[in-house]
Amino acid sequence: MINQFEVPMYLKEALPEIAQDLKIEADNNAYKQMDMLTAFTRKNIQAHDYKVVKRCFKIADKLYNKGNAVVKNAVQNVFVYSFTNIFQTCSPEKPTVLALLPMSLYTIYITQIHKGC
Repeated sequence: MINQFEVPMYLKEALPEIAQDLKIEADNNAYKQMDMLTAFTRKNIQAHDYKVVKRCFKIADKLYNKGNAVVKNAVQNVFVYSFTNIFQTCSPEKPTVLALLPMSLYTIYITQIHKGC
């Protein structure tokens, strides 16, 4: 099980591109780490770098599936919660991005929409 203290190390290994940002935020706050992953994902959606976007989704999916309660909540309440905003600002890319989403993240997203989160 991945805990909130392991998230920065996991992100550094999985996404070396954001290692510098993680050094700046040398913080074990899973919510801040998910905020950085969200910003990085959004930037790559806008740049149409779907390979990196897919990697970001896979990383968030693994963190959700293998994380403890704090990590799961951070993924749900920061990363997945941001999808609505991302899709509004990047509406032409929405179908492409949705096709890249792992089923577990898509299910969380749909559940949030139907519950009015």
